Amino acid sequence: MRLFSSVRTAAFWLAPAVDALTSGASISKGIASVHINDTASASLSPDDGGRIRVFDLTLTWEDHAPDGFTRKMILINRQFPGPLLEMDEGDVVHVVVHNAMPYNATMHFHGIEMEGTNWSDGVPGLTQRPIQPGRSFLYEWKATQYGSYWYHAHERGQLDDGMIGPLVIRAKKTRPRPFESMANSTAQRQALLAAERTSRPLVLSDFRHVPSQDGWAIELASGIETPCYDAVLINGQGRVDCWSAAKRQALVTPAQKHLLDLGNETSLTPKGCLPASIIANVIAAPGTPSNLSAIPPDVFDVCTPTEHALATVEVTRSASAETWAAFDVIGAFGLLTGMFAIDGHALWLYAVDGSYIEPMRVDAIPVTNGARYSVLVPVAAADGNYTIRFASTTGAQSITGFANMVVHAEDENTSVRVPARSETPTAPVINDVGANTSSSVVFFNQAAMLAFPPDDDVRTSPAAANRTYTLGIRVAGASYSWALNHTAYPVQLDNDTPLLFQPAPAGRDNVTLTTRAGEWIDLVFQELSFPMPPHPIHKHGNKMWLIGTGDGIFPYSNVAEALQHIPQQFNMDTPPKRDTLLTPAATTGPAWMVVRYRVTNPGAWFVHCHIQSHLMGGMAVAIQDGIDQWPTVPVQYRDYV
Repeated sequence: MRLFSSVRTAAFWLAPAVDALTSGASISKGIASVHINDTASASLSPDDGGRIRVFDLTLTWEDHAPDGFTRKMILINRQFPGPLLEMDEGDVVHVVVHNAMPYNATMHFHGIEMEGTNWSDGVPGLTQRPIQPGRSFLYEWKATQYGSYWYHAHERGQLDDGMIGPLVIRAKKTRPRPFESMANSTAQRQALLAAERTSRPLVLSDFRHVPSQDGWAIELASGIETPCYDAVLINGQGRVDCWSAAKRQALVTPAQKHLLDLGNETSLTPKGCLPASIIANVIAAPGTPSNLSAIPPDVFDVCTPTEHALATVEVTRSASAETWAAFDVIGAFGLLTGMFAIDGHALWLYAVDGSYIEPMRVDAIPVTNGARYSVLVPVAAADGNYTIRFASTTGAQSITGFANMVVHAEDENTSVRVPARSETPTAPVINDVGANTSSSVVFFNQAAMLAFPPDDDVRTSPAAANRTYTLGIRVAGASYSWALNHTAYPVQLDNDTPLLFQPAPAGRDNVTLTTRAGEWIDLVFQELSFPMPPHPIHKHGNKMWLIGTGDGIFPYSNVAEALQHIPQQFNMDTPPKRDTLLTPAATTGPAWMVVRYRVTNPGAWFVHCHIQSHLMGGMAVAIQDGIDQWPTVPVQYRDYV
């Protein structure tokens, strides 16, 4: 059965791709905005909300060379990353995905809570059946939130194949903004509001030359994970940069040296990666067999540089008034976490994962896999080419990516741009492994983040949650096999009848948890095997509060008991609230993280590591949230095949 749209039934026929580059692109030299069909009263102003926004996205499998190396990858409306989806808080959103690829696909809208529309969350085997080749699917939901988000594949490792794109929900006019502490005048406040309104995405992604299905086959054949990429891209552009042996050796981090020493290795590979032998003999469970000869040399050990154009973001500096630019920095990675900065410019961070915070002035931001940071940038008084830089801090690989922010002066009399000079006028604040270049550099500190307006929900929650689940994280044999709640989530469940369609209220197993509506839930992520890297943990359906972290084994039955013994390890007053949270590194022993959430959005939701190879390897659990108030799935979604 084909789904139908109340707005436009014809959307469900597999139509030719809409070329977003020629359909009203809204960003100069950035990411094009997709064609939008609005259905609303003409009396609505652009940011009132209440429109029906219809986006047509066509997936194709084509040759593309974002770093100068051509490979088959996923394009969305013939571009990479996919087009910017723009909407207003309160809009009803219809995203019609046409699958013109030879593979199954689904699309997930990262951070969108899908309140009351769980069937549009995009997880195969959990909330929907996959979109088969030649078929289309309607994702329909209401924009109840605001801020920066992104969309991506949730079918196997297709995120690594290029199925990513930015999404922004403009906050309604009446929503309070956190800019008062930054503005010294009404004019400055208006400048900040105007900059936020025209914020541009900076999509950070890692890119590998091996298609995801081939990479997975290599991991199965070799018995090890292959966390080694070829390039870092910003807005879909980058190049392969091969460091000299001397540079690699000079920039080995303490964490990398520890792992190299454990495996009797002395250096990173030419691609800046930990050698395959370290993955096999140090990271994998003891005694796990491996076959390193099954790994092609260019996966770890061969680096071939490329020359390719970098992305450019243009900013026109006013000749008569202070100029601000706004960017949504999106960590659309398959593996990496790293440091972000713009040479010569401070960053005023005003929203994290789509929610306002009290503004924080920083020089550099650690961007994890899945995270979003909205920043206001006071534009430098000098025109020029300022480098936007990202440096991996992931122990598995040292790698960098760059783009250009070109500042043009505006002629005071003619309002014409004056061409910018080509050289970079200032020194970087971070080096190529994300370390500060001087003692004055200020890094974003998540622990100091304060919600705007203040969030009292968790502060007034009970010390002991209604349910506490301890989820043990370990390598489950081969280094590509990862367990959450002690058990690897079976990849074949992607092809099962979705759990949303047939919940199991009495079911008990290590890959499915169950809660009741209104309950407070604590999830203890216990890292058991070590050395273990940090894991970006993403929960679908709602945000989580990070209330505690620590080293060792978490021995307590609940948080109330833990607070009696180690209160210094917890923040119950102003904890960070995010949809993706990073576990601590377990370098020389176990470590733990406790998150809390309230069940307010019943349905089948996924909790998983956002590193693609870890998700493929089973690091996930399904949660039947609010089993006593389970949603009724519309027949057109239940019957879709």
